[in-house]
Parts: sequence; structure tokens; C-alpha cells
Amino acid sequence: MPAPLPGMDPWLEHPALWPDVHHGLISAIRDRLGPILRPRYYVAVETRTY
Repeated sequence: MPAPLPGMDPWLEHPALWPDVHHGLISAIRDRLGPILRPRYYVAVETRTY
């Protein structure tokens, strides 16, 4: 059966799971970009509470 919403994974984007996935992804991007951008730029992750 094809995905009900192409381009979206409802299981992965479930509200109970998404914050952890999002944080892990953003942290991995930060870790990858940091060495490339240093010393001119500093990469940081901000925490936002809704």
C-alpha cells in the first residue's frame, strides 16, 4: 500500500517522536558544519519552547 501522504512519514513525524528526531538531525548538521565553517563562524543550536 502506498504512503497516504507522499513525502511525509506520519509515524516519524508523530508528536511523541518528532522532537527527538529533530534534535538529533539538527545536532548532526551542527557537528558536520562546525569544522567546515571554523574559525570564521560558530555553529550553535538554539532551544525554543512553544
